[in-house]
Amino acid sequence: MRQVWAEVNLQTLKENFIKLQAYTRSEMMPIVKADAYGHGVIPVVKTLQACGVKRFGVALLQEALEVKAEFPELTVMVIGATELDQLDALVKAEIIPAIFHLSQAQALSEAAVKQNKTVRLHIKVDTGMNRIGFKEQDLAEIIKISALPNLFIEGIFTHFATADIRDLSFAREQLNRFQDCYDNLKTAGLTIPIRHAANSAAIIQFPESHFELVRPGISLYGLTPSVQIGGNVGLEPVMSWKAKVSHVQSIKTGETVSYGRTFQAAYPSRIATIPVGYADGLRRALSNQGEMIVQGTRSMMVGRVCMDQTMLEVTKIQGVQVGDVVTILGKDGHDQITATEMAEWLGTISYEVVCGISKRVPRVYLNDTEETTVPKSSTQL
Repeated sequence: MRQVWAEVNLQTLKENFIKLQAYTRSEMMPIVKADAYGHGVIPVVKTLQACGVKRFGVALLQEALEVKAEFPELTVMVIGATELDQLDALVKAEIIPAIFHLSQAQALSEAAVKQNKTVRLHIKVDTGMNRIGFKEQDLAEIIKISALPNLFIEGIFTHFATADIRDLSFAREQLNRFQDCYDNLKTAGLTIPIRHAANSAAIIQFPESHFELVRPGISLYGLTPSVQIGGNVGLEPVMSWKAKVSHVQSIKTGETVSYGRTFQAAYPSRIATIPVGYADGLRRALSNQGEMIVQGTRSMMVGRVCMDQTMLEVTKIQGVQVGDVVTILGKDGHDQITATEMAEWLGTISYEVVCGISKRVPRVYLNDTEETTVPKSSTQL
């Protein structure tokens, strides 16, 4: 194994799921897109299935096929776009698509008829995100979809633009538009059994939006939806990121470190090299400002982050040596660096931090603090 790895605590994942479940009576459809936000989709799905989950959401057909190959009994939905030339494979694997154009539904119906199957689909309604979805004026097209052969409209859903802030006024506008759309379809004779709108933030603070199904995402992995929402839920980060010191050296006053000589020692300094860099997902923008924890003490990244290596200033940390474990994300002693804190250094969000930890960083899975077997498809050991 590389001297860089990410630990994924599946017991913590279970505990986060239970904490979120306490906020709703609706069915939970965990979102496991982007390799479960970088945590490893197969171990995450297996863990949540053991918690009673029967339905999962992903963004791409390829992600859905990966889950179905391992867990054919589960219901998997693609909440993003599916290309028309992928619909035959989607029908064959019995995956639920999000439909937001009449032409998609027509092509889906043709594929379903050809395979002599009835396909479940969910209608995506755009209530203000302005990304994908039918508009309020497109209800006639949805009615046309309901008449197409071999299709069953199982669900209808939307997505909130601002559920992760305290001011829910716009989210309430979206909810009203969504409910109006649903009611108008019902008046027109179309009854859809499943409605869903609530993401992690809405699960926590917007119970009116829960309907029959909710879609927990980032919160499952122990990260709050935003700095405003989720801080009192008791979620714990599921992933920590670690490395081992590969080299330690002393430099003189005035000597510089790394490309471009952007760091110059103001006094005789000890520099530790860590074998992790931007190819692993440690963003180059952390150069000369990010921190890691060594022996329970924070140490600053100095010089530019390289593709495969990063340097730390460890002058005031006694006895740092090759092989010492460095915490990039996670707890060490009484201190902790979270993806949320790292995101603040970068001017971004925690989602981007964890999703950005690359595939060449091996994932090690822990359950009840013990390492567990990892499917080859979900690790890079």
